[in-house]
Amino acid sequence: MVVLILNSTWANLFVTMSITIRAAQVADATPTINYIFSSGPAAFDYVFQQSKPFLQESFSRGRSQFGFQNHHVALLNEQVVASIACFDRNEAQSMEMGCILDMLKFYRWRFPFAAIRGLRFECIVPKPVKHSLYIAHLGVAEQCRGQGVGKQLIAWAINKAEAQGYQSVSLDVAKSNPLAEKLYISLGFKQIAYRKSSITGISDHATLLYRLR
Repeated sequence: MVVLILNSTWANLFVTMSITIRAAQVADATPTINYIFSSGPAAFDYVFQQSKPFLQESFSRGRSQFGFQNHHVALLNEQVVASIACFDRNEAQSMEMGCILDMLKFYRWRFPFAAIRGLRFECIVPKPVKHSLYIAHLGVAEQCRGQGVGKQLIAWAINKAEAQGYQSVSLDVAKSNPLAEKLYISLGFKQIAYRKSSITGISDHATLLYRLR
């Protein structure tokens, strides 16, 4: 288990809950899938339709961007209360085949329809910015929201990016989630791209970037 340690720049992020962060395990599937889904329910339901059953299988196999190998979880009193995924452009590309295989196994003859929906959504949320550590699937248990858990996870990701020599940290946020966008901007993220959605039920998205150097 990794105890969250922040530099002085992020000391003010602690609010009322101090968490520990560790790599996700297959056994974390039940709570973690709920947090992953909560990070973009409209998008997951559009692309996958049977969202949680698909996420359950993909998380447990651990070969796609939705797999346990790609996630960390936050613990409070030994309970999983949040999740986060971090990867770069090259890692995203290397995980694509795993996602395709997961979708083929889950959807069978319906795979082409799910794949087309996925490609349409990728026009709104494309692959990560080059030389940037990308944050995805950040979700927090409802009872822990507004108490600093999300901020601590973002701080952890920024420290991780600094230690690994990335130029920036980036993420995409739905314009239908202004509270999340406000949080990211308050932490120093700036909008670098805006994409309008032509998909019914899916809002416009913005790419935000936190520059490290």
